Amino acid sequence: MTANEHLQSEQSRAELRKAQVLDAATGCFRIHGFHNTSMAQISKAAGMSVGHIYHYFENKEAIISSIVDRELQYLLTICQRIRDKSGGGDLLRAATDADFVIHETVNYQDASLMLEIIAEAARNPAVAQIVQAADKKATGFFVELFQDGLRLRGLSLQEKDLVGPLEIINAVCEGFNIRLIRNPRMNLVAVVDSLHRTLEFIIEELIVKSPAAFEKK
Repeated sequence: MTANEHLQSEQSRAELRKAQVLDAATGCFRIHGFHNTSMAQISKAAGMSVGHIYHYFENKEAIISSIVDRELQYLLTICQRIRDKSGGGDLLRAATDADFVIHETVNYQDASLMLEIIAEAARNPAVAQIVQAADKKATGFFVELFQDGLRLRGLSLQEKDLVGPLEIINAVCEGFNIRLIRNPRMNLVAVVDSLHRTLEFIIEELIVKSPAAFEKK
């Protein structure tokens, strides 16, 4: 084995170990909450010593940072799936498909975990910084997606004009996670139609606000 191959092997092993810790921590946070989970509990779940965990993560906040990074990768995957689903056609319609939004929200396995992290962010400035930085990046993903969708229609909007509508869409999607806890028997079939009209309204508002829309009148 060459020195380069050995280095790559060590890096791969380290990534596997980190993933092992993250999976263990995720399970513990779901059961006990972030605040009540100790490094000893994570150590037991991961099957490695606390000292070994500290080799990969400085503290629980560092673990949360990696979990949030995982969510960012998930959101990137969502963006790509929307692009694939559009088939090179109407990207805006694909991005605001009510059935797709409901399906992704209901089936997002880490929804309860992210609520735990948000709750911790409300009382822990270090976690708040992690969450807020990730939110800024995620907004950038979707701004790019919507700008591409407008461009395919021969329209354009600056980022500052997209942020408001995207905040509403985020509030609706994140709110579903809370509503499903409060009302686990929610009639999702009935919700889809209302969500569809809401998202349609947002799309029409984006189109109307586009400078090119005025030029075409």
